[in-house]
Amino acid sequence: MYAEYLDDQSRFREAGLAYESIQHLRPALLAYRRANFWQHALSLALLIPISDPELSDLSESLADHLTEAKDFSSAAQIYLDYRNDVLEAAKLLCRGSHFAEAMRLVAKSGKLELLESVIDAGLVEAFSTTVELLADCKAQAHAQLGRLRELRAKKEEDPLAYFEGLPEGSGSNIPDNISVAPTDASTSGGTFMTRYTGKTAGTAMTGATRRTSKNRKREERKRARGKKGTIYEEEYLVRSLARLVERVESVKDEVGRLVEGMVRRGMRERATAVQEKMVEMGGILKGCVEEVFSDKSAVNLFLYGTGGGDGEGGEADGGHGPVKIDGEKKIPVVKDFEGLVIL
Repeated sequence: MYAEYLDDQSRFREAGLAYESIQHLRPALLAYRRANFWQHALSLALLIPISDPELSDLSESLADHLTEAKDFSSAAQIYLDYRNDVLEAAKLLCRGSHFAEAMRLVAKSGKLELLESVIDAGLVEAFSTTVELLADCKAQAHAQLGRLRELRAKKEEDPLAYFEGLPEGSGSNIPDNISVAPTDASTSGGTFMTRYTGKTAGTAMTGATRRTSKNRKREERKRARGKKGTIYEEEYLVRSLARLVERVESVKDEVGRLVEGMVRRGMRERATAVQEKMVEMGGILKGCVEEVFSDKSAVNLFLYGTGGGDGEGGEADGGHGPVKIDGEKKIPVVKDFEGLVIL
């Protein structure tokens, strides 16, 4: 009964475990299939056992889901072990940049014609995709870093407009009775800009009035976020550049496998070009991180957003909560790309 409850709650993995623990194998198989736990599902398929047509449908369905999830290695394993399809398995391995395993599979199967038709084609496609990706990342880094420099210059020239979220050039029209929180509040561990947190000391309002004020300020913040030349744009740029670093770091292993594969298949010029672009991109990003996060207010914006120094504010409350990388709040780090010395 509890397994059925877990199934109804879409907790398919635990439902499958519960079913299997009491030897209800077919319901367990269905639950594992819904959870895309392909090893569990296929092992049960052989233990039950199910018919060959059912096994074929199951393996194809699981492989399709894994491919959509970009788990190409697992999808290739299914095609090889349960569908005896070396061609499709090799193609999937190439899509995941697992060229060494694809070559091993092709050599083991004796289908050497696939080295050119599948492996080489996969290398060329991955080369084009990688070069395009690095070009886009380079353009983004230059454009956003340039804009961030402009914003920081504006902050010095017109701090009222910058921190109040007003359009550029409108600082001269700001009434004298509007106060702006000091910009060094971000370095003291408190709120970044008290105007946007709604937490002011000594407020003697009723609960209803306080809620009305909070809602009004929330709407003001939403409108302000759409305006260029404000603190909200700086927050977006700082976090976008951090995500760019994460994006490039996440593909370094794939690029390394690509470079190695191209060298093995005699594509030395392409391998050299990709490696040089990757090293260049690393240098650009190191410079970006150093320049962007040398500013303490930018560090606070990155970690906590405009919602305040406690990092608890959600989007509706003027913040985005703390940004986490690998489960921890920390500034992005650009690691050196381990290229091939023979290139």
